[in-house]
Amino acid sequence: MPPYRLPLYHRQSPAVRCINFLCAVLLTLLLIAGIIIFVLWLSLRPHRPRFYLSDFSIPNANRQSGLANLPVRFAVGEHNPNQKIGIHFQEMAASVYYGDEVVAKGPVMQPFYLPPKGDTPVLGQLTATEPTPTDPAWGRFSGELAAGAVQLRLMLTSTVQFQTKMWDTKHHHMKAECDFTINGDGTLQQQDKNKPCDLYF
Repeated sequence: MPPYRLPLYHRQSPAVRCINFLCAVLLTLLLIAGIIIFVLWLSLRPHRPRFYLSDFSIPNANRQSGLANLPVRFAVGEHNPNQKIGIHFQEMAASVYYGDEVVAKGPVMQPFYLPPKGDTPVLGQLTATEPTPTDPAWGRFSGELAAGAVQLRLMLTSTVQFQTKMWDTKHHHMKAECDFTINGDGTLQQQDKNKPCDLYF
């Protein structure tokens, strides 16, 4: 039986060792670069603004002659949750709906800039046009108002652009929808105050 021999150790050539070292360095640099890019992406990724309904009222909504020409007042709080990203808003418009019927609509804010971690109140005053006693929806609306609970929807629309010191994003169309209920006197029900609004881009 032939004696057992240990396998000979083959030393790598200097060229192979150099290539292996360079590959290890390159992979390490790629890993570090990937981590840096990921951290930057997390810190600079734009977060959408937040909207919440602060107040709403239609004074004298319970009159018998309908809502036409009555003032529609509302206040919506807006917050930018980004630490390093500001938001440019173009003109903002508002619409108030009862079901599918438009109660009031019109522009409420000129273009403005919301700084990082900033807050801006959106204060609107529109003029109601519907429903009137001749509208099919008036009977349902007046009945719900007499019962002390009418469901409405406020919609805010604008075009926004996120901005940092280094870059600006493309323009995005934005829509915020606030569902709420008013009392029989046209004021906002207490449980809907400071209620978050749904946001769509």
